[in-house]
Amino acid sequence: MGKILRMIILISVVALMTACGGPYSSTTSMLVVIEKGHSNDSEEYWIKAYDPNNETQEEAFKIVVNEVMAWNLLEEEVKYFATYGKEGDNPITLTQVEYSKKNSLE
Repeated sequence: MGKILRMIILISVVALMTACGGPYSSTTSMLVVIEKGHSNDSEEYWIKAYDPNNETQEEAFKIVVNEVMAWNLLEEEVKYFATYGKEGDNPITLTQVEYSKKNSLE
């Protein structure tokens, strides 16, 4: 009986741990940064951007940038090749960014 109880507890703990994070999705695309900002306490840095291949500027969305140095290097009205992701109810977060070689916004 004790062995079955331990097995049930172990399965419950594993199920609980895997359910906490929620689903994760990641996207890689071109992005044009149209706005940069940060919270009043400078704890959260973000950009507003859109994918020029699939969206219009009016459909821009907020992406949190965890690395302040990366945020400092990003420029408005510049095209980047970027990867960003979302986990569960957390905000979209920038995971990788590169300056686009084809940087014309035309």
